[in-house]
Amino acid sequence: MRIVDFFKDLIAPKKCYSCHKEWLFLCKECLEEIWYFESICPVCKQSSRNFEVHFYCKNDFVYFDKVIILNHYKNKIIKKLIKDAKFYHRKDILQDLSIYLWNKLLSSIDEKNDEIVLISIPMFFWKKMLRWYNQSEVLIKSLADKFNIKYNFKIIKKIKSTKPQSHLSKIERLENLQNVFIFNKKELQKYKHKTFIIVDDVVSTWTTLNEIAKLLKQNWVKKIYWLCLASD
Repeated sequence: MRIVDFFKDLIAPKKCYSCHKEWLFLCKECLEEIWYFESICPVCKQSSRNFEVHFYCKNDFVYFDKVIILNHYKNKIIKKLIKDAKFYHRKDILQDLSIYLWNKLLSSIDEKNDEIVLISIPMFFWKKMLRWYNQSEVLIKSLADKFNIKYNFKIIKKIKSTKPQSHLSKIERLENLQNVFIFNKKELQKYKHKTFIIVDDVVSTWTTLNEIAKLLKQNWVKKIYWLCLASD
């Protein structure tokens, strides 16, 4: 823990959003009382081992391998935590939740730490300026600092502003993502045959992930997982 964080906790200690116990925004006991997101295939929504895409669900249009989700966004405590972190500049909430996110990841993958690289779905620069930070990058930096994991924010860049995917039809989602992302192939070359883990706060559709996964797989990325705090 950084010294500044230590004194901040002394002056205004964190409190669990559920039971109001001090020192964490969501204590382990309260998290365990919340129903975890069941391990399902993200394509067919049926039960699956460790969130893997079923063999029979893989086709020419599915490029990712897993979507690992910590919890349900419909839970009012989880929703409040994420909204406060995302829209009210509470980055320390994300830092707390990153520990639980890491535990979920460890229980769902076989790869060792040195075989994985953490990346985020980039925000358009103007949107990032308005919000001050990319919440996914905050999660990644916290994971990297705590657990000594490689990460790289230079691999993908978003060059166009887009509409929220959750409000669009399937065809509109695909059109919305056309020519939106560009890749830095020089940076990608550093991680050939690695497993990429795209870290995010909330997943509503997997169209964006699939578009990024398609381009990564074309550049020798071994496997692609999406690690999220919550989903509907």
